[in-house]
Amino acid sequence: MNHINSQTVLGILGSGQLSRMTALAAAELGIQTHVYCNESQTSPAEHVATKTFKGNLSDQESILKFCETCDIVTLENEFINQNILDAIDNKFPNKLFPNSKTFKHIGDKISEKESFRNAGIKVVPFMPVGSAVEVLDFTKKHGFPVVLKSSKGGYDGYGNSTIKNSDELEEKFSKLKGDLLVEAFIPYEKELAILIARNISGEIVHYPVAHTIQENHICHFVSVPADITYLVEKELKEAAEKAMIAIDAVGIFAFEFFLTKNGELYLNESAPRPHNSGHYTIEGCSTSQFHNHVRSVLNLPLGSTTLRKSDVLMLNLLGTQNGLAELMPAHKFLLIQDGHLHLYGKKDSKIGRKMGHFTLLGEDPNEMIEILTKLKSEYSL
Repeated sequence: MNHINSQTVLGILGSGQLSRMTALAAAELGIQTHVYCNESQTSPAEHVATKTFKGNLSDQESILKFCETCDIVTLENEFINQNILDAIDNKFPNKLFPNSKTFKHIGDKISEKESFRNAGIKVVPFMPVGSAVEVLDFTKKHGFPVVLKSSKGGYDGYGNSTIKNSDELEEKFSKLKGDLLVEAFIPYEKELAILIARNISGEIVHYPVAHTIQENHICHFVSVPADITYLVEKELKEAAEKAMIAIDAVGIFAFEFFLTKNGELYLNESAPRPHNSGHYTIEGCSTSQFHNHVRSVLNLPLGSTTLRKSDVLMLNLLGTQNGLAELMPAHKFLLIQDGHLHLYGKKDSKIGRKMGHFTLLGEDPNEMIEILTKLKSEYSL
């Protein structure tokens, strides 16, 4: 598909904030969106989608019926069973992007790292493990600490655990379920992220490299452009593009890297969808990650990724309490010049839950981080 008409329907499996912002971008092109929602409450995407289908993300029959109503189908997250993705591609060839073959390469952390390592990309040293003894064997080469991860389903610090010494090994190993892998701990200086969009015709665009600033494994700030050398930026972009081509990726993908003090880059993880590190692009770039995701899966020309200001800083708005969502004091966000507030329409807040984000455009990064740090310390949500 390389055209748009008033009846074009983009289907999205999932209905959280990523689906919501994708639907908003599609609406600007006159594209209808159908979202498949597995939440009992009204989800963030339901507020803006053309039509919502309620169902379970493990119900293959229901998902195939949903796909019948769509011209193109994409996903909000990577946690849908591979068998269901295969079934969509078998019944509806060239409708699902990224497709099931791409997901076979990256559907879990083990296959993901093997795919990128086999493509000649430097990844964090790792090993699939089935016992605490195997973890201990891994430490004989790489030492402590190590990071133990669930191969599928982990995010924002969930599904992984740092093991500092052998005394912690048995207890922490027993707490994680399913297929596991162990990774060497990389003493990185910065966590970096890049978004790349690729359409069906093979056209590729890169976004600026972002510096993601984490606290307790959750991203709090995203600073763009990252303060890195030209050579590091070049190496990172080349590795990310190589990764896209290796798995024949279509859509917007995010790649997260570790940068060490001596300038070494390690590809840590990928995400086959719009990503939290790219929310700044909505106002910060000529074309947002959501617009380029829609364009890429519909095989439309991709848009410019140029920054609109020399510096962009984003603050993730995380839940500070358990209960009804209410941002206070909202006026402090709304009065800031070239500041842009996004709330995701989630009814209930939970401590640490991503409830929204705030993007600030400017030309003085020190002043900008001061403004957002103050806001971070003052708001409740």
